[in-house]
This record gives sequence, C-alpha cells and structure tokens, in this order.
Amino acid sequence: MTNHKILILDDEQVVIDAIKKHLKEYGHKLFSAKNGKDGLKLYYEVSPILIILDLKMPVMDGVEFLEHIKLTPADPCTVIVLTGHGTDEDMERCFDLGVSSFLHKPFSLYELKGMVKHSIALKQVEGNLKTELAERTKMEEELWKYRYLLEEIVDKRTSELKHMNEVLQKEVTERISAEEKLKHSLGEKEVLLREIHHRVKNNLQIVSSLLDLQTKYIKEPATLEMFRDSQSRLKTMALIHEKLYQSDDMARIDFSKYIVNLLNHIYHSYCLNVGAISMETQIDEVFIGVDTAIPCGLIINELVSNSFKHAFKNEGKGTVGIKLKEIADGKFKLSISDDGIGFPESVDITKAQSLGLRLVNALVVDQLEGTLEFSGHSGARFDITFGEIKYVKRG
Repeated sequence: MTNHKILILDDEQVVIDAIKKHLKEYGHKLFSAKNGKDGLKLYYEVSPILIILDLKMPVMDGVEFLEHIKLTPADPCTVIVLTGHGTDEDMERCFDLGVSSFLHKPFSLYELKGMVKHSIALKQVEGNLKTELAERTKMEEELWKYRYLLEEIVDKRTSELKHMNEVLQKEVTERISAEEKLKHSLGEKEVLLREIHHRVKNNLQIVSSLLDLQTKYIKEPATLEMFRDSQSRLKTMALIHEKLYQSDDMARIDFSKYIVNLLNHIYHSYCLNVGAISMETQIDEVFIGVDTAIPCGLIINELVSNSFKHAFKNEGKGTVGIKLKEIADGKFKLSISDDGIGFPESVDITKAQSLGLRLVNALVVDQLEGTLEFSGHSGARFDITFGEIKYVKRG
C-alpha cells in the first residue's frame, strides 16, 4: 500500500489524535498543526495528497489557509473541510476556493475514513489519467514526425524505387502496427473514462447516502430541507455521469432523455399529492457536452423543485411546464414555468436571498454565459437562453 502524506489541521488535540488513530492503520504518513499558519508551513514542506481542515482555528482560520494555497483542479492535493460552526458564507467561500468535500462536526470517524479513502482514490485516478494522456500525446507527436520523415524518404529515393519498395513495405507494416496500438490505447482510454464517470456517480451517491443518514438526526425543518435540497443536487449531477457511463458517445449526452429521468426523480421527491400537480413538457432532441449538461441539470432541478415546494398553496392543483428548444446560431432556450401563486412585484430575481435562486443566477451568468428573463405574474416563468460551452484545450 502506498504511504500517502495527509495533513490534519484542527485546534482541538483530541480531534487530531482521534483522526490519527483511525488513519494510522492504513500506513499513511500523518502530519498535524493546530492553526493555519503552522499548517501552511507544513503544507509546503511535505506536499500532502490530502488535507483534513477545520474551518475555525486561531491565528489563521481554514478559509484564510485555502486562500493562501490557491487550490486548483490540477493540484495533486485535495481537501476535506471539517465544520461545526461554519456560516453559509464560509461554506460558499470554500466552494469558490476549490473544496467539494465537507464533513460536519460531530462526525463518525468511519465516515471520515470513507471520505479519505475515496478522496485519495480520485486523486490517484486523476494523476494516472494525466500521465496516460501525456504518453498518448507523445506517441501522437512521434507518429506525425515519423510520417513526415517517411514522405521525405519517398521523395528523395524515387529513383531507387525497386529497393525502396521493399523498405516501404516494411515501414508500412510498422506504421499499421503503430496505428493498431494507438487504436488499442484509445479503447483503453475510453474504458478508463467510463470508469471515471462510474466512480464519480458512485461517489456522489455515497455523499447523498451520508446526507441521508445525517437527516435522521435533524429535527429542525429548515435544516432538514437544506439537506434534502443538497441530496437532490447530488442526484442531478449523478444522473449526468450515469448517462455518460451508459452512452456510446463519452463526450455528449442525450439531454432530452436525461431531462425526463430528472423530472421523474423531482416529481416523486416533492409531489406528495400525486395527480394534483401535472407536468407539461416540450423537449427537442438535443445532444450536449457534460460541461453544459451539469449546470443545465442543476438549473432545472432548482426551478422545478422550487415550483413543487412553494408555487401551490395547501397542496392545490396546478401545472409545471418545461420547454427546451434549439434556436438559431447554435443557441438553446430553456423555459420553466408554473401557474402557481407567483412572486411579489418587489422581488428582484438577480438579488434573491435563497440559495437556490442565487445558484440559478450564478449557473446562467457565470457557467453558461447566458441570459435569464423572469416573470412573477400569474405564476412564475423563467426563460434562459444559452449556448453550449466549448472546451478550450489548455496550452
């Protein structure tokens, strides 16, 4: 087993000792500090693969620590945040700083062990994938160099056709062999990519299950609703990876079928009075990439869930509508509406206080670089226009 370096930052020695005790059996090299300043020094000295970070610490707290290390998706390090008294602003700041794994105090050490195991495994998969992609790029470059060299040889030795024909036959055979190896390598990369989608889906389901377990100890309705909303968002993202894992095309997803599955999930999650609320859909057959599908799925989840929860008073009857059409210039228009109680005239949707509507605004403007039009009269209607996010190859 590989001895990974893990950095534990917490101002309570009893927490540090408990974590070390339960992780020591896996052979990891464990380092610890009681404040962010000392932890920052250790971080640069040992270069850990995982940081277990408490938000509230003296001298330098967890958020300040994250601001110093400037975590990016390309970093070989990942972070699990421990929080017992963190505010919503702290949590959102952690998200902005690249953290996606959270564990609330008091927590089960077995939950922590599971998160540590999966966090390290994901980082290892990412590292292996980067290495293999670099090797593939090198192979492609060498193949192109070899092709140009072959053309030069053919041009220079045309007069020696008989002799060169034998040489050429040998080189063609070698080239075919190289192409076969390349095809085989591409097949292996596709299998690996499917496995990554499968593991991401499984990990999202594990986090959802952990949230579900935590809800059994929650008595406050508002907190319980927050946990269930988080579970719904995780399910939305997990469905994307499940569809990609099952798809023949690993780069694009049949978004129309995905929406149907997502709406069924939302309906059975929030519509307790089955039959009282109906859904009307007009969805074009659309294939989009995962970078576009995930924010779109989260937007649909937030707005449709919001309609089920707040649009119809006293379990009244009503209709929720969802439309998705491809319009000119490669753009799409997503419309989500209901005939419920609507919104007060004073509501400014761009300055909404609820996490869900803030998330919708951020996804439309920052992720999709689209536009959002809103009407709260005679029900609610959201019209979102956006284009597909284009993957830009990094230099």
